[in-house]
Amino acid sequence: MNAALTLRFPEHQVWQSYSSISLDLVALLLVFGLWGMRRRDFPRASHWVLLPLFVLWRVQRIADGIERGAYLRDFNWSLDLPLLPEFCRLFYATLPRATFAVAIVGSVLALSALAYAMRRALISLAAGMASVERARSVAVAIGLLSVFSGCLRADTIFAPSLLLRVATEVGFARHLGGHRRAHLRRIAAVQSALQSGPSDLLRLRGRNVYLFVVESYGQAALQQPALWARVGPAYRRFEAQLTGRGFRIASTLLDSPTYGGRSWLAQATLLSGVPVHDQIEFELLRGAHVKTLAQVFHDAGYRTVLAQPGTVRESSAPDLLRFERHYFARDLDYHGPHFGWATMPDQFVLDAVRRRESSDLGRPRFFCYALVSSHVPWSDLPPVVDDWSSLGDGAIYLELPNQHYQTHWLSLAGAGPAYADAIVYDLEVLRRFIGDFIEDDSLIIILGDHQPHSDVSERSPSSAVPVHVLSRNAAFVDPFRARGYTPGMLADQARPHSGLQSLMLDLLADFSLSADRGKH
Repeated sequence: MNAALTLRFPEHQVWQSYSSISLDLVALLLVFGLWGMRRRDFPRASHWVLLPLFVLWRVQRIADGIERGAYLRDFNWSLDLPLLPEFCRLFYATLPRATFAVAIVGSVLALSALAYAMRRALISLAAGMASVERARSVAVAIGLLSVFSGCLRADTIFAPSLLLRVATEVGFARHLGGHRRAHLRRIAAVQSALQSGPSDLLRLRGRNVYLFVVESYGQAALQQPALWARVGPAYRRFEAQLTGRGFRIASTLLDSPTYGGRSWLAQATLLSGVPVHDQIEFELLRGAHVKTLAQVFHDAGYRTVLAQPGTVRESSAPDLLRFERHYFARDLDYHGPHFGWATMPDQFVLDAVRRRESSDLGRPRFFCYALVSSHVPWSDLPPVVDDWSSLGDGAIYLELPNQHYQTHWLSLAGAGPAYADAIVYDLEVLRRFIGDFIEDDSLIIILGDHQPHSDVSERSPSSAVPVHVLSRNAAFVDPFRARGYTPGMLADQARPHSGLQSLMLDLLADFSLSADRGKH
């Protein structure tokens, strides 16, 4: 019973936590003991009230373990429960069908077995505490533990109480109205800044702008020595070869609003200029019909193009990002295999969109790519194909060997090499794409959306992601340098980081003339 109420599996825990005692179990023992001292049997009907509560608490502990293991925070019923279908879809997309089915059946059987075991434990506890002597012994032991816990931190002896956790959840739910109002004020402030600030983008002089968002590309790739040992050579190769072709490069770090996952929150933040930390804020932003970066580019005469190969389903929700042309998984006509969660290799996505967009050259383009080959669980990595013209509809990947890694969802502690290789893959295909196909002085921005899973980031508290800007035109890179970007690929990791939302307003301020015109 104590293990069911205290252990936070699948979160990794220090050994001391396995000896923690549940405060709820202590309270239950006291009640059973007081009842036993009156020499009366505890009502069996009460078990059917206690049992669902304890099973729910066990589920809560599992959910906390998953959330804290990946995102470094506890599960929140108000924010996270609506995302349960998306969580199931993620597993469905990355596990073999048979494994997924076994996992579902196994989970149901495990919960049923847990409920049965906990009911037997309740009956045994009630019967055991019916003895006056035993009740007194337990009371003395609890008293001694309580005194001893006063000499140490309380959480070294007792695990948190279910009742306190319920009170926290209820308190958060009660204040959701204030949470919503505060976020609506942030949305209004950004919209006001967009209306009053410069936004004509005339300093870009009609050049294309490429925005490459690399999945799970976080500061951990630079910060953790084992990861940097693999990523560092790719950085040096990227910088040497592209600067050799006339590109200027500058880099920085920006703080993402999310950690370990939920990429759509980072993308919404990046493209709206509003920090979006949870699903409630995301839905409020979508309902507000805000002006996005894509709309600003459209108003400046650009054709706006979004490539999201990870989007596999139609959505009836309002379009938040407001791009003119979307390339989702179904639009790219891919006939090759999946690679883990990724529906198709990033190299294929880059080439497929390039081929489709190369015919109409009447307007400059604003491209936004959400690249997915570096998505958790990093189990399968496609090869880099030297001849871009051979990619075709992707069937070539059925014949080519891929790199398989023994990583799985329940434990990603050993996934560091697979993750680092996935980042190296994206840097390599981006280096080749930029060098081979971007021949003018377009502005290019490459950045991550969030840190990887905490098992890979080694639980780093930083939520920063690398940002790189490139162009053959020094005048396009200089404004970023003036804002503190470091020359080259490796950003200064010591300086404080702005939020990811700052990139949009900075871009508009630095590359628009409307504010200057108002002064003359």
